[in-house]
Amino acid sequence: MLKELIVRIATRDDATKIAEFNVLFAKETINKNIPLALTTEGVHQVFAKFHNGFYLLASLNETIVGMTMITREWSDWSNGAFYCIQSIFVTDHKHEKEIHDALLEKAKTLAKEHYDVCGIRLYVHKDDKETQKMYEELGLQKTPYRLFEELF
Repeated sequence: MLKELIVRIATRDDATKIAEFNVLFAKETINKNIPLALTTEGVHQVFAKFHNGFYLLASLNETIVGMTMITREWSDWSNGAFYCIQSIFVTDHKHEKEIHDALLEKAKTLAKEHYDVCGIRLYVHKDDKETQKMYEELGLQKTPYRLFEELF
């Protein structure tokens, strides 16, 4: 583990950097261009309504090098909530595994501190095979569920 690596819950002051990371993340992982203005407003909505989720940021030598957004999904079958890790994005590829590990461990720690959280789930794009392999190496298992959506 990197001694200088710090993982913390993001604040409103981090919104601009988070939005910039979102643009980079979409381009790098699935070659999608998302408008900075759109994601900036989306990030602000997370901070405006805590039930929308929260962000974790990883910093190395005071530079943000990774992030993830976590939302809550209630399960009546489990009588508990899942922390849904939307994706983990890392800009420091030299230390990518350590940063992924640290963000995931922080998410697990926070989840275990809340009595109503029963597990974690992670979303990853189907074409992002490299990241899927990394998550499997971190102990996460593929589920039999597939995600369907309709965008408006």
